[in-house]
Amino acid sequence: MDLRPGPARAPRPDRQPIHLDGAWHTPPADILRRLSDQARSIEQDLNLIPPRTGHSAIPAAPTASAQLARVLTQLADEQAGPLATVRGLIEHTAHRLDRQPGSVGAEAAHGLKLIARRLHGIQQDLETTAGRLAQPRTAAMAPSARRSAHRSL
Repeated sequence: MDLRPGPARAPRPDRQPIHLDGAWHTPPADILRRLSDQARSIEQDLNLIPPRTGHSAIPAAPTASAQLARVLTQLADEQAGPLATVRGLIEHTAHRLDRQPGSVGAEAAHGLKLIARRLHGIQQDLETTAGRLAQPRTAAMAPSARRSAHRSL
């Protein structure tokens, strides 16, 4: 016996679904659309899929600029980014050195504080750059679109 699935069979036009009361009824013509709409509504209500905006069924692929912006944003993240971690360690070390007796500790602490300040500036620059990369660029118009509609002969 062959258990492989065969091609899907279309319902025969002479068959109608039987309802619970035993009566035969022809389904509405838009039943598939209505069922699909209801399924999407339930999925959205349960937060199983994000709500759709527009008519595009396939989300647009992220651009290289958007991907780089995401990486830069992660690097510059003030809460959990690697640069913030390094800066925090440098600041902590500077504060500990500040408490050490002698001028060598104070000089080293001052130098570390300057490094931490530069790192903070780098984080801000990365955030700015990520913001610029994330913004959609206005594409230059194609040469054919720039030509005037009126031609002189």
